[in-house]
Amino acid sequence: MMTVTTENAAGAIPEAAATGENGVRAALYGVFAHLFADRPSAELLERIAEADQMIIAEDSVLAREWQSLCAAAAAASPAAVSDEYDALFVSPSLPPVSLYASSHMSGRLRGQVLAELREDLARIGYVRADDSNEYEDHFSALCDVMRGLIGEAAMSEEAAEQQQVFFQHYLAPWHGRLFEKVDQAAGADFYRKVARVADAFLTHETQYFELA
Repeated sequence: MMTVTTENAAGAIPEAAATGENGVRAALYGVFAHLFADRPSAELLERIAEADQMIIAEDSVLAREWQSLCAAAAAASPAAVSDEYDALFVSPSLPPVSLYASSHMSGRLRGQVLAELREDLARIGYVRADDSNEYEDHFSALCDVMRGLIGEAAMSEEAAEQQQVFFQHYLAPWHGRLFEKVDQAAGADFYRKVARVADAFLTHETQYFELA
């Protein structure tokens, strides 16, 4: 599996955001993959702050939430955001918010979700990176797979179809519950803004695939 831990923050957002709809979609998946994979670096926050013109097409919820996140990134203290990340997602026992799909997909055991996901990843040519410390159903890993499939779609109709299937199976069923948890979590500030723009984006993705 492609992992965000193998790339630097500069790779999260392209220098030229005007690369068409798929370019922006891939960039957003990359941003969320980085933001949820680990404590965001000062470089990543700076890159987000400078990308306030990436979504300017219309006065939509997504555009407004993205502008809000860019402003928050510009004003953020990297140390404070790192502490917030730890408080929300890292714990020696049970963190306030789980970033694993299997924690939010009611009625399905973790082993079942992971087994199906691993089979599907192998079928489309993805494997877990040797240096990855996370299970494949981590939100950042799923976003990274979507980013990769969007890039492959330019060369393959099959990859375009795989995007839709992968999204509907592994992101659509639970992303709303994840973002609601973040939005309501005590101590969430910067990540509340992240959750709101991510929710707007994945809601847009749901509509995008319904119309495909």
